[in-house]
Amino acid sequence: MSPVVSAEVVAGALILFALLALTYIFVRRRLLASGAPLMLCAIQPQGRDQYRLGLLRFCGGTLEWFTLIGPSPRSARTWDRTRLELGPPTTPATAVPGLPDAVAVDCHYGTDLFSLALAPSAYTAVRSWVESSPPGFNVNVA
Repeated sequence: MSPVVSAEVVAGALILFALLALTYIFVRRRLLASGAPLMLCAIQPQGRDQYRLGLLRFCGGTLEWFTLIGPSPRSARTWDRTRLELGPPTTPATAVPGLPDAVAVDCHYGTDLFSLALAPSAYTAVRSWVESSPPGFNVNVA
C-alpha cells in the first residue's frame, strides 16, 4: 500500500467521523427540542469563575439544563419549579460566550447556589414560568 493511498484513507475516515459527529449533534438537538421550548443558557456554579454554555428546557413542572455539545441526551441538571428561587437580573461579572447581551440571575435550589445567564427574552420566559402555577395546580380557585 502506497503512502498516498494511506493518506486518502485517513482523510476519508476523518471526514466520515466529522460528518457522523455533526449528524449526532443535529439529531440530539432535534430530540431535545421536540415538543418543549428550548433556549440558550449558561450556568455558573457557586465558586466558579466561568459560565458553561448549554440549553434550557421547560418540561412540565421541571426546568432542565443540557450541555450544549455532549454525548448524553439526558439533562445535566434538573430543577423543580416549586423549589427554584430566582434573584433579580443583573449584568454578568464575566463575559458569557455566545450570549453577548445576557442577564445573570442568582438562583437558589435548596442548598445549591448557582447563576444562570440568559438572553433578556429567555429570562422573562423563565421568570414567568417559575412564578406561575403548574398545570392542574389549584384549578378550582376563583
